[in-house]
Amino acid sequence: GVLDIFGFECFKMNSFEQLCINFTNERLQQFFNSFVFKLEEQLYEREGIPWDALDFPDNQDSVDILAAKTTGVFSILDEECMVPQGSDQGFCNKLIKQHKGHRRFDEIKTKPTWFVIKHFAGPVNYCTDSFLDKNKDQLSNDLIECMGGSGNEFVASLFKNDPKFVELLGPKESTEQKVGGKKKKYTVSSEFKDQLNSLMEIVDLTEPHFIRCIKPNPQNEPDRYDRKGVTEQLRYGGVLQVVQVSRAGYPVRINHQECWDDYKVIAAPQVVSGLKHIEDGKLRAQKLLEHLTQELNIPKPSHGLAWAVGKTLVFFKLPAYERIKFARLELLIKSTTLIQADWRRKKRWDMYKGIQIFTRHVQALIRGKKARADADKLRQEAAARKIQSLYMMTVARRQYRATVNRIIRIQAWRLGILGRRSAKEHRLLVSARKIQRTWLRRQKQERYKLLLRSVHVAQERWRMHYAKQQMKKLKQEAKEVGALMAKNQKAQEQAAEMRKKNEELEAQLLQLQSEKKNLQMKVKQMEDQTQDALQQLEAEKARAEEVAKKAAECAKAKLVEEALNKLKAELEEKQGMINELAAERDRYKAEHAHEIEQLERAEAKYKQLLRSSAMASVSNVSSGIVPPPAMGGITMSRGPAGSAVQTRMGGNRAPTNRNVFIQLVGHSAVGKTSLLESLIKAEDPSQLTKFNDQKPNLMSHHQVQIGDRLLKLLDCSGNMRAQHLVREWFTRSIWVFVIYDMASARTLDYALEQTKEVYNAGAKLVLLGNRFNVEQGQPMQVDIMAAKDVAAAHNGLAIETSQLIDAVKLVLSANEEAQGYPQEGAGAHDGQDAMSPDGNRKSSISVAIDSVKSWFGGAAQTTGRSSQQYVLRPSLKGTRAMKSQRSGGDFASDLTPVQELQDSESAVTCIVFGQERLHKNYILLATACKDGTVVVYRCYRTEMEMQMCAEMEFPPVDDCTPSSQANQNDHSDICVHQRLVGHSRAITSMFFSMIEDQLVTTSTDKSVRFWCIDSGDMLKVFTDSSPVTVALFQPFNPQVYVSANSNAVLHLANVANGSVLQKLKMEAEVRALKFDDSGMFLLAGTKSGSIHVLECSENSQLKFKFKVQLARQGVTCIHYVPARDGQPPCLLVNTADSNATIIDMTYGPPAGVLTNLAVRHRVRVAHSLLPLKCTYSPSGLGYLISGSEDKDVYICALGKGQNYKMQFLKYHSVPVVAVAVNMQDTLLVSADSLGKLVLWRRTDFSHSPD
Repeated sequence: GVLDIFGFECFKMNSFEQLCINFTNERLQQFFNSFVFKLEEQLYEREGIPWDALDFPDNQDSVDILAAKTTGVFSILDEECMVPQGSDQGFCNKLIKQHKGHRRFDEIKTKPTWFVIKHFAGPVNYCTDSFLDKNKDQLSNDLIECMGGSGNEFVASLFKNDPKFVELLGPKESTEQKVGGKKKKYTVSSEFKDQLNSLMEIVDLTEPHFIRCIKPNPQNEPDRYDRKGVTEQLRYGGVLQVVQVSRAGYPVRINHQECWDDYKVIAAPQVVSGLKHIEDGKLRAQKLLEHLTQELNIPKPSHGLAWAVGKTLVFFKLPAYERIKFARLELLIKSTTLIQADWRRKKRWDMYKGIQIFTRHVQALIRGKKARADADKLRQEAAARKIQSLYMMTVARRQYRATVNRIIRIQAWRLGILGRRSAKEHRLLVSARKIQRTWLRRQKQERYKLLLRSVHVAQERWRMHYAKQQMKKLKQEAKEVGALMAKNQKAQEQAAEMRKKNEELEAQLLQLQSEKKNLQMKVKQMEDQTQDALQQLEAEKARAEEVAKKAAECAKAKLVEEALNKLKAELEEKQGMINELAAERDRYKAEHAHEIEQLERAEAKYKQLLRSSAMASVSNVSSGIVPPPAMGGITMSRGPAGSAVQTRMGGNRAPTNRNVFIQLVGHSAVGKTSLLESLIKAEDPSQLTKFNDQKPNLMSHHQVQIGDRLLKLLDCSGNMRAQHLVREWFTRSIWVFVIYDMASARTLDYALEQTKEVYNAGAKLVLLGNRFNVEQGQPMQVDIMAAKDVAAAHNGLAIETSQLIDAVKLVLSANEEAQGYPQEGAGAHDGQDAMSPDGNRKSSISVAIDSVKSWFGGAAQTTGRSSQQYVLRPSLKGTRAMKSQRSGGDFASDLTPVQELQDSESAVTCIVFGQERLHKNYILLATACKDGTVVVYRCYRTEMEMQMCAEMEFPPVDDCTPSSQANQNDHSDICVHQRLVGHSRAITSMFFSMIEDQLVTTSTDKSVRFWCIDSGDMLKVFTDSSPVTVALFQPFNPQVYVSANSNAVLHLANVANGSVLQKLKMEAEVRALKFDDSGMFLLAGTKSGSIHVLECSENSQLKFKFKVQLARQGVTCIHYVPARDGQPPCLLVNTADSNATIIDMTYGPPAGVLTNLAVRHRVRVAHSLLPLKCTYSPSGLGYLISGSEDKDVYICALGKGQNYKMQFLKYHSVPVVAVAVNMQDTLLVSADSLGKLVLWRRTDFSHSPD
């Protein structure tokens, strides 16, 4: 159908009719906008380009202000018509009151009955005079009844079917029924809206096309154009808004090829040459436009894109299209000018050449007219000869080629026959060789398998025979315990006799020494007498004559000489006797020492024999678990670690920090992980997924259900740079399985070295040989008996197997034996002696072994902790001058600053030591400042520190010393190792990686950076949305780190690519992070003064557990202290309310789970503004060391009975921000807010005499 509508009207006097007309135009304009919007939307979706619906105009608010249900203009008009005594002035007042401030409504204060509606075509002023009368438009009842009663059925039906006149013309029954209901009154505006709504519903179902008619002039004259009138028609007809809608999206649209052809001329030639080979028109157009956007600096609109490339078309917004079009037009103008100039130059040049050629041509015609006739004749003769020669050449060449082709076909046919024959023979030869190789290999393989089975059977029978002999021998030796004890008693009696004889000889020696001393005194007296006699002789010389004097002197001299010779002879005789007695004494001492050495060897051998016998007896009697020597190739050797010497686990045992049941260690590639995987598959398959997830970790914890027991296992990597972390867990593990490959002697040597460290750490040892490679056919290259001897010497077990479950069952049975219960036949005398140190009753075999130990004096002696009373271990040798200057009662007299460092005047924010187990000659000290600089110093060890680490093992790396006299002044030299430049703002935290080859820093410049320590290169940079306050590696998953930012968000991120694995929103900004020694619980200190405890789940995810409100001010540092000296593990926490707090940590129940944090003591420290750090010194019973804002280093004793005594180090002139102590506990570093670092060491005066 065709819908002809009236246009928008705006006169000087606009009334109710103009309002209805303009409302109709608003609705149609809204429909047009939505229709255009839908077309554009379909086009953009079909082309697959981004678009923004906000770009298109919407006049919904204009429609709503007119047709809203209760607040619209028409609704208020109908309401005013129904109100008694309603007026046009009241209607206008209601409109102003309802819509005042609306962007589509305005009032005219000078005209109280006028109001303004701002339509899409412009604002229109309406006068409300006679609005109510025009809206009512009522007919008189007489006229309605007259027309309804008309004889013309059509006229009567018009009134009877109209719902407005039903009440008057309808039947009386229907009117009586509606007496109680509310009568609906019809007005012109309501009827107009209903009709318009029905019209719009019909139009919505159509597919419209719009035609706008424009009158060029009011006079209807040709060739006359009224600009103002046309502009008003365009505005009132909505054409300008059509243009606005069209320009709101992408008004310019061309296909891909046109875009390339039109605009490639304004692109750079190298770009065009690179893009012209692209066959995809869309990709080529997109890359061309990207280049032009940068080249022409096309402005980007406030929202959306300046251009977009669709599937078939390229869309441009007007600014971008104009910029590209003008650039192309400018280039075309320049190109046109150049073309015109070249064309005109060429045209003139051609004209000149034409004139020149014409002149020459005329001359040539005149001179050569006669010669051309002769030349024509000569050319005809030459052409005839050439045609003849070409024809003869063609015939001869055709014959030659035919002959060559026939010869080639014959040769190819013959060579093909020979080649196929040779290939067939070669295939037969190759197949025969393959069959021969396969048959020979199968024969040798069957012989090898048969030989291998025979060897296995022989080995099993020999081992069974050897084990039986060893069992008989052990039983026989166990029967001879009484004889050995008698021998031992006899040896003790002989030793007592030797000691008695030695005492007698020593008494004789003392007596002889006394006699010697008396004789020496007598000799001295005689010498004195001789001197007196000589003096008397000299006095007599003066009174007597010379002859008499000489005679008297000779006589006296002879007498004195004889007496002196006699005394000398007696003295030599006594000296000889003394020498003989001393020689005899030395001989007796040597014999006595030799006998004592033999006695100690006999005691050691007897102890080992007794322990082995006891262990064998217990293993055969207690649980009945006897590993069969011929099944699976399992053999074992037991030492006292598996015997009942160990106290019974359970009951009221003393607290211990050994929370790992089995720790697996050994050289890399010995099969630790494979053994553990087979154990989990067989015993607890549900843990296999977690096991596979944790395979790449250096250290991974597992909980495996073995029967009715849940065991905690720790799988440790064989990486050499992570061995210091592995050794730390020796003190936290009950059993340590040291695994070696029986087909590799190198792995056994490494396992024997680790055996000593396990023994020194106090853990129970199992030396496990992996038989997997041997069972696969590789030769055995280890000495099993040597391994068993080393295991027995270190009180451990030795086992060879290819299944980890065998070793696990062995240690479980050993644990049950160590947990033995009191026997029924125990007498009253066993009451006190049969108790273990923790109050539990020992087994009878333990009592027997303890009694034998007491006989031989071999009971274990426990040594207490060092009695050192001051912080730091001595590392410098003091001089006599220093000793004379020190004050004996002053705590800091021996703790002196040895060196100052200052690389920047900016405040130091954090310091940390690293690589203390990697280099023998030096350690690393990393310092970070507020200006973003990081300096890594190399601190060389002193002579005393080198002696302390003499027994430590270091990786084979090159340590560079500053000079050959590095320690000539007995304190370490300092040099800069690396300077790390990259941060632009203050560094908030810093720490080394687990294997200490990288340094990680966080900063307020919103970045986390990873540095290579050796080269100083920046390896990785991960950015955050806000400043990063602190970060930390997960202890047993070095591929994951935890970081916190100033938005109170914890990020769990992957180290490899920086991807965020988990986000956790905290209640306040986190400023300090620390894991406990189990690595399962993360402690987060916040700006609000609380500590949140988060649990690390099996998939490395963090889960909130509980929190403790510690202070009203923020937490700036958390330091973890492991359990020691009967005290539980604790935290040292700095808070900005002038406190340093010691917090006890409570684990369990269940075991190993952190359940509570309790404040043990608060230490007052000057701390309110700066982010101070604290550290811990394990000297004596432990010390808390903290910086302060009053320029002192605070040191607080943590031991029981010391009453948290405070001591101070005074040296800095500004607040001390950070402190750190190295692992050896010999070096303390303090840093202040002016960037100065002070190194403190304790001086030792034990070598200097008083």
